[in-house]
Amino acid sequence: MRLCLALATILLVLPLAAQQAAESPAQPSVTFNFEWSEGIPWQTYSITVQADGKAHFQGTPAPDQQGGDTDPFEQDFTLSEANRQMVFDLAKKLNYFSGDYDSHLKKIALTGRKTLEYKSAQTQGTTTYNYSPNNDVQQLTRLFQGIATTVDYGRKLAFQYRFDKLGMNQRLKELVGLQADHNVEELGAIEPILLKIANDPNLMHISRQSAQQLLKAINGSAIAAQTPAQP
Repeated sequence: MRLCLALATILLVLPLAAQQAAESPAQPSVTFNFEWSEGIPWQTYSITVQADGKAHFQGTPAPDQQGGDTDPFEQDFTLSEANRQMVFDLAKKLNYFSGDYDSHLKKIALTGRKTLEYKSAQTQGTTTYNYSPNNDVQQLTRLFQGIATTVDYGRKLAFQYRFDKLGMNQRLKELVGLQADHNVEELGAIEPILLKIANDPNLMHISRQSAQQLLKAINGSAIAAQTPAQP
C-alpha cells in the first residue's frame, strides 16, 4: 500500500516539476558571434555566457596548411568572476546592445562579422559590426577573441598530447608568449590539459615547465580577483 502511495505521489510531482522548469525564465545571457570565411583559427564561433558565469563555446576551425581538422568543436567552461561581472556591466552600459555601434567606415579592413546579443526574460538586444570605435564594444570584442584563442590552443594541445608530443613544446611556447602579451583570456578553460601536461613525467621537462608557468598564471589571476583592493 505504501509503495502504491509513493508511486502515485511521484507521478503527481514529476509533471508539476516539469511544468515549473518550463515556466521558469532562462538566465540572462550574453553571446558573441563571429563569422568570416577567412578567419583564423576559427571561421565561425560563438561564446555564450550566462549570468551565473557558465559559458559555452562552439566553433568551426579554419583548415590549416595541411588541411587539418575542420570538424565543429564545442566546450563548456566557467568564466572568471571578474570577467563575468565585466561582461554584464558592459552589456548594461551599452543598453543591452540595442544600438548601432559599427563605424560604417568604408576604408576599415574587413575583420569578420561580429554580433553581440543579450537575452533575458525582460530584455533582448543585438548589434552587429565589423569594427566599432566604441571602447566598451572593443573591450568585449578583445575578451571574447582572447577566449576563442585560448580554446583553440587547448584543442590543439589535447590533440598533440595524444598524437604529437614532440611538437607540443612549440605550441606551449606560443601560448606562453600570447599570455605574456595579454592576447589570451580565461586560461582556466584549458586548465585540465595543462595539468595533464604538467604532471606527465614522460614529457620533456621544458614542456612540463611551460605548462606549470601557465597554471601559475591561472592561479595568480584567481588570487588577484579574490584579494580586496587596499585603501
